[in-house]
Amino acid sequence: MKSCLRHAVAAAVLSLAGAPAAQAQEYPTMNLRFAHYLPATFAGSIVDKWFTDEVEKRSGGKIKTRILWAESMGKAPELLDLVSKGAVDMSATSQGYFPAQLPLVGMTNSVMMLFQSNEEALRVNAELMERKAMQEELRRNNVYPIFFHAVNTFRPFCAKKVERLDDLKGKKMRSWGEYVPLLWQSLGATPVTVLPGEFYESLQRGTVDCMFLPIDLVFNSKLHEVAKFTWDTGLGAIPTWPIWVNWKTYHEVWPPQVRKLMTDVGREAMERDVKATREAEATALKAMTSSHGVQIVRFADMERLEKTVPDLLGVWVRKMEARGLGQEAREIADFVKTRRQEFRKAKR
Repeated sequence: MKSCLRHAVAAAVLSLAGAPAAQAQEYPTMNLRFAHYLPATFAGSIVDKWFTDEVEKRSGGKIKTRILWAESMGKAPELLDLVSKGAVDMSATSQGYFPAQLPLVGMTNSVMMLFQSNEEALRVNAELMERKAMQEELRRNNVYPIFFHAVNTFRPFCAKKVERLDDLKGKKMRSWGEYVPLLWQSLGATPVTVLPGEFYESLQRGTVDCMFLPIDLVFNSKLHEVAKFTWDTGLGAIPTWPIWVNWKTYHEVWPPQVRKLMTDVGREAMERDVKATREAEATALKAMTSSHGVQIVRFADMERLEKTVPDLLGVWVRKMEARGLGQEAREIADFVKTRRQEFRKAKR
């Protein structure tokens, strides 16, 4: 897998070098509005700003993008619809927020404990999106992802220590989608859906006892001010928000040189995202523990937790079978299992 990845990246670079670069005058003048659900300070948000700046630079200033940060153009659950209907040109919101519209595409963002690292999550998910079932679901919803992000492993950040499985009983845990609630319920905790704009207040007011996020997102959201305890291990990384555009606009309105530019820069942005997200985690962990009093708690029952949580991927497959998507779900589940094992083997 590692070798294949290097070859794929090398081929992409060579193809760019060997092809005549599109001149600035070949690009149409475009002024795009990009509705983002996160603040500009997150590591992935910085990558998104690089993406739009780079598109503008390579188009000779013809394609400009204005990013509307932190749900200023609409709440996270509204942003997919805004792109689908053409109210904005681009949006960034998590695919897992839309279990009804994106039951297949959103799976990897909703089913925890699938991926060991942000890189594994991003690589497997990028390949998965090329499969026919995924493309058909995206087309039905009139949305298209230029590129995805992936975040580091998720950990509970709590107002009080949670050292053993029994400490989770009755705890109100941040949740989303259909499958994270099943995880917490299986452990005796209470899932509470909390969206990005409500993170800090929900902890401060006790709406949740524990936030469930990667370390760097906790730090950027200042949640360490109200949640001083986290685990020494996590429950897996996930692929997350793509840059959504309108399917018809991308495939039928944008000329080929614009599609190619967006795709090429998006591919590079994903590579930047892997590195930037890892660096952000290391920086955040050091700052929180050395300067902000955050304590890393040894969670003693991880093996017991893993045995207690049901096979969430299997649960997803059964739910898809009930929706008439059984064949697609089984193929997707098999693909994910195979590709992640190949990825891990190549990394050894």
